[in-house]
Amino acid sequence: MGIYDSGTIFGIRMYTFNEEDCCNTLFEETYDEIMSDKEKKKAYVFYCGLNNKKGIRFQYYTECSSTYGKGSFLVWYPMTLDVFLEHFFV
Repeated sequence: MGIYDSGTIFGIRMYTFNEEDCCNTLFEETYDEIMSDKEKKKAYVFYCGLNNKKGIRFQYYTECSSTYGKGSFLVWYPMTLDVFLEHFFV
C-alpha cells in the first residue's frame, strides 16, 4: 500500500533554502505533457548558468497513483543532482 510514482517527468524545480529556512525557488517549469528533450535542455542550461551551485535542491513533477484511491495525480518528488544530470543532460 502507498503512493507510487510513474517516473515520468512533467516538470522540474530548482530551489535553495535561506538562513531563515525559507524556500527560494530559482527555476520552476511544469507541463501538461511529459517534458521534451528541448524543455529538459532549458532547465539544464539554466543550472549551468548559475554562479553558485551550492545548496541547490531539485524536485521533479511526476504522475503518481495510490492504492487508496482510483486515478492518478501529479506531485513533486525530490531528485538528487546525479539524477538531474542523468535525465537533463540531453
